[in-house]
Amino acid sequence: MLLNEWDIDLEEKMSPLGLCNIIENRCQPEINTSISHIDHYFTQLSGNEIPDSVLELVQILYSKLQDEVQHVFRKESGLIYPGIKKMATGFFLEKKASDTIEKTQQVISNLLLRLRQLLNNYVVPQEASQEWKDCVHELYQLEIKLHRWIYIEQSMLYPAITNSHRVSHKNK
Repeated sequence: MLLNEWDIDLEEKMSPLGLCNIIENRCQPEINTSISHIDHYFTQLSGNEIPDSVLELVQILYSKLQDEVQHVFRKESGLIYPGIKKMATGFFLEKKASDTIEKTQQVISNLLLRLRQLLNNYVVPQEASQEWKDCVHELYQLEIKLHRWIYIEQSMLYPAITNSHRVSHKNK
């Protein structure tokens, strides 16, 4: 299952405030740790694991992925999460704002898919260096962590705090 060990936490903390805490205290730090590890691997790689043109494209796509992720993290940590924490259950977000973040998260998903394709579904030849194996494994772990974060936000957090969701509940 996608959420495995987080299922209990998510069930207990389904409020927007609880979800913010999970995202800020678990999702974002885990994602940032993976990004840091991958950055380290890319600086250490000799470049002879895959063709130079493919490695260059992987690094460009990864850099774009990293930028998109950090942009969303800054937007959420600077604007959305403080609002939720300050207003608790009274906070709501315009649908347009959550749609913008969801579009960026779709870009992130597309970048992950393209990286997966370029890296042969993360299957590394047995003769590859340990550094390359570790790098590809960390890219795979990053993909899992990013999909988990996107799932929590798109399936639980944003539906709970958007205008259209609140309006539809008031009409019932």
